[in-house]
Amino acid sequence: MISTLSNSIQALAAASIAVLTFLTLRVLRRYADDTKKIADVSSSQTENSQMPFLAVMLRMRPDNEEAGWGIENQGFGPALNVMYRISGRRSSIGSLSEGAIQATHGDIADAFAIQQPVLIDYESLSGKKYRTTVTMADTLMHRFEKL
Repeated sequence: MISTLSNSIQALAAASIAVLTFLTLRVLRRYADDTKKIADVSSSQTENSQMPFLAVMLRMRPDNEEAGWGIENQGFGPALNVMYRISGRRSSIGSLSEGAIQATHGDIADAFAIQQPVLIDYESLSGKKYRTTVTMADTLMHRFEKL
């Protein structure tokens, strides 16, 4: 009788440990999922705070005379490996720091004259790729996309 009671207690204890272990694993799994979500959001916020944005601008001289077209980094981080493409022809301008402008007047003026878009491909510090597509119809239009 004592042996049967002892065996029953041991079986109940083993079952309780198994249930508690299962519940603990479920809680740890939820915790790990929440931690991953927090890390992903944090990474996304960091990327967005340092993201470059390249735009085509008509540059002006101090005397308010036009100086020509240029590509300007209006974002909050450097743009790396900057290349622009017009009518299938690619040109590289290296990197542009925050606020920097690269003069590209002839190429962009030619593209707008024949109503061709200017495609500008570049990367952020984290290696994410971006593209700005610029067209000129009645007004200057920019379309920004993450690749």
